[in-house]
Amino acid sequence: MYRSRHKADLDRHTLNFLSSIDIDNKILYYDILCTKAHVIMLSEIRLLNQNELVSIIAELDRVLKHPENLARDGFEDIHESLETHLIRKIGMDVGGKIQTGRSRNDQVITDIRIKARDDLIDIFIHVINLVRLLLQKSQENLDSIMPLYTHLQQAQIGNFAHYLISYSEILIRDMDRLFSLYERINESPLGAGPIGGSIFPLNRRKTAKLLGFSNIVSNTIDATSSRDFMIEFTSDISSIMITLSRIAEDLIIWSSQEFGFIEINDKHASSSSAMPQKKNTDPLELMRSKAAIVIGNLTSIMTILKSLPSGYSRDLQDIKIPFWNSIEIVSSSLVMMRNIIDSLEVKKEAMLKASNIGYAVSLDIAELLVLKHKLPFRTAHKLVGALVSKSMRKNNTSLNQLNIMEIKEILDKMKISMAPDKLIRVVNEIDIQRSISTRRSEGSPNPKEQIKYIKKYRNILKKYLNNVKEMKNEIDTAKENLTNAISHIRKSQAL
Repeated sequence: MYRSRHKADLDRHTLNFLSSIDIDNKILYYDILCTKAHVIMLSEIRLLNQNELVSIIAELDRVLKHPENLARDGFEDIHESLETHLIRKIGMDVGGKIQTGRSRNDQVITDIRIKARDDLIDIFIHVINLVRLLLQKSQENLDSIMPLYTHLQQAQIGNFAHYLISYSEILIRDMDRLFSLYERINESPLGAGPIGGSIFPLNRRKTAKLLGFSNIVSNTIDATSSRDFMIEFTSDISSIMITLSRIAEDLIIWSSQEFGFIEINDKHASSSSAMPQKKNTDPLELMRSKAAIVIGNLTSIMTILKSLPSGYSRDLQDIKIPFWNSIEIVSSSLVMMRNIIDSLEVKKEAMLKASNIGYAVSLDIAELLVLKHKLPFRTAHKLVGALVSKSMRKNNTSLNQLNIMEIKEILDKMKISMAPDKLIRVVNEIDIQRSISTRRSEGSPNPKEQIKYIKKYRNILKKYLNNVKEMKNEIDTAKENLTNAISHIRKSQAL
């Protein structure tokens, strides 16, 4: 179709090497939308008459209704396939006009942007649904006391609600980045041509409006050859995948027999082909590997782009594969994580038991010594460290099992002028429940703080959901306006 200079057709191997037809089905719908907007604009600037316009749109609608009738074999891409189909069905004199003022260079990136916009809205909804569930589970687990870990060692006492809210915050930041990205995606490159525009008086803002874009990418070189929004999109969803991978790692560890803090529902676990007792968290394990795939896709996209000269190069075709693959992975992973968390069982007793056998209240004791006895924090730190060391040498007994003579020995050795009974009272004053309830700093595991933040983030989610609805409504309105414009043209022709 596009070989005007060449004396020979592409050989089969070269065609297969060049062709993106296998993956272009993802943008057929968007290519038809884009073509409809383009030919309506061509009609308005009198490069198509109404009869030609109606014939083109009618055949586009038939392809949309029966995409299986569109031939794929022997074509470089879906754009060539669609144009060839139109020419075969309605003739060269009409079908051969659809590329007037348009190149595949501006055409394909317009399709990609329209699809990316829809994909972004779907991801928004998936993230909102996951965060809403995390907040619901947080509300249910304010009393699920558990150790908090640094370096995979018990650090402080917290609760499962605090853990879930932490990832709600991260995912909300991810949404902030995606909302900002949406504005940069929602700009139309259509009408930029191959690289330098056209002598035709193309109304780029008209096609942008018909397709629901808020603006145009003004510079024609930038419009056709830049793919920075695809880097940004893949980077943002890589961040989401890293978050999901970290959650997955925690849930894998905590569902093991050694921890037993949670249990994954049977419907989200696999089994062993040999060991009948096994219950494997395979979906969570795959989430870790899929995060790596998305990060690798981001690297592929950036590496493809890094050495390209200005203007379109065919290398850009290969960005579509890792880009769309990443979007599919993050969408399915968000749904999978939501399903797993929705059905997991929290083993509160196991969490409580683990909290009681460690020394995660040590910092609380040190801080009480600062507050009540005015010890320098470093002195209190060393003192409590000595108490822990002594307790561990006594078969890991709890700190309140140390006797007064052992306490006195530690105080004397450290030359701290404090009565042993006062130190014992401080140690006894803190248990795991009081450890949490006495936390005053903002954002701590104190249930009062958790309730405050659950409410705050639910309000943020409502705002985000309204924003997403507005975005979707703008796109739906644009599609409706495009349909109405076509209906008006058909009615005018009938008159």
